[in-house]
Amino acid sequence: MDPEAMGGGSHVGALRGLLAAGIDALKTRLDLAAVEVELYLLRVVRMILWAIAAVACALMALVFGLVSIVVALWDTHRMAGLLGGTVLFVALAVTFGAIGARTFRGKSNILSGSIQQLEQDHHSAKGTP
Repeated sequence: MDPEAMGGGSHVGALRGLLAAGIDALKTRLDLAAVEVELYLLRVVRMILWAIAAVACALMALVFGLVSIVVALWDTHRMAGLLGGTVLFVALAVTFGAIGARTFRGKSNILSGSIQQLEQDHHSAKGTP
């Protein structure tokens, strides 16, 4: 006997429709995840480039300032000038390291929007608000 004649065709069609809807939802979520990853990577690259530029300029300014101090103190206190510059650079390295560590601890999750949408889909599928 033909399964469609017995009413089984409607179940197969419903399952196919459900499978197609599930695949469409998954594709949409994957597209969203890809967009989120791309935006996150662009933000990270931009942040790294600006950080490198800022650090390079700051270091050049500090080096020129330190050289000026050492030249001014060359005849009387050259060792004090050099040690003062060294202490300054070590203090700055510790400060910047602490700021960088705090920044990376406070980062957002890369796929938080996609995970939130999947949780909403899960709750909708269960029928809970």
